[in-house]
Amino acid sequence: MLIASDRVSAALRSTILGDACAALRGLRQGGSMPLTSKLFRDDAALQNCLVSDAGHVTPGARGDHVSKIQAALVTLGAGVIAPDEIEGSLYGQTTARTVLAFKGPPRNILGPGQTTPDNIVGKKTIAALDNELVAFENRPPPAVGSIFVSLTHEGSPHDHSTCPRDAGGRLVDHIATPINPGLGRKVNIGGEGETQYQGFEDFVTDPGVVGGPPRPLTDTIPRDTVTDIALRSAPITPRGESEIRRIAASGARLTIATNAFTLPKMEQIVQRLGGTVIESISLPDTSVPDGLGYQILVVVLPTKF
Repeated sequence: MLIASDRVSAALRSTILGDACAALRGLRQGGSMPLTSKLFRDDAALQNCLVSDAGHVTPGARGDHVSKIQAALVTLGAGVIAPDEIEGSLYGQTTARTVLAFKGPPRNILGPGQTTPDNIVGKKTIAALDNELVAFENRPPPAVGSIFVSLTHEGSPHDHSTCPRDAGGRLVDHIATPINPGLGRKVNIGGEGETQYQGFEDFVTDPGVVGGPPRPLTDTIPRDTVTDIALRSAPITPRGESEIRRIAASGARLTIATNAFTLPKMEQIVQRLGGTVIESISLPDTSVPDGLGYQILVVVLPTKF
């Protein structure tokens, strides 16, 4: 069964929104309890935003704190933010528009004397974002399965004794990796052995872009020969985009596991590649430092003639 494309289900949205409203009702004069979501809690600028009018985040701002607000808005399904604003950590027009959408109905986050929301992230807005992020971090795993992607750290049943180990001696993690690949050549760009049991080979498209063990460049792969391409927490550079287009066989499957920071850029790349998204998954993973887990796209690339 395929997972619905909505990143946050209607039922989960209702639960999150109810929790957010409760948090807003509990706000005290001069602020609230400190921000507690994994994404926000260690950011001094956002903690200051919660308690100080001077700390409000406004259009034109730049910085890591803006990037975290953007990631929260995208993850919670508030709207679409332009990739250039995300890459530049810029509170630009599309970020402001998404903030306004988040603060509008049904939340209706209003400041003193306001009758309509504004596009500023102030005390109530950052508190609502934080509370919804906490609910998002604690959401249950998907209730249905996927025929394309591993939703567990163990992956598909296999002999784990054949899997490589990391520098700490731990077995590689198979969460958010492809399952049931095709019969052709399979390539994991930036991989570190986590998909070897499925027959994938690890490559990189650019020298020095991602860390990890030495891997050959995709330059050695013949054109139009790869039926399955995977990337997990690896960037797609301009050269990488060209290489994916070059090595992909007709109708190849592309599996991307990323985060909310880079999801809009990945979606833009998929569009340029002419791919069709057949599955979109928001996958919880408490081991991910920002608490947002993985945003997964399973894509069918165009037929080549």
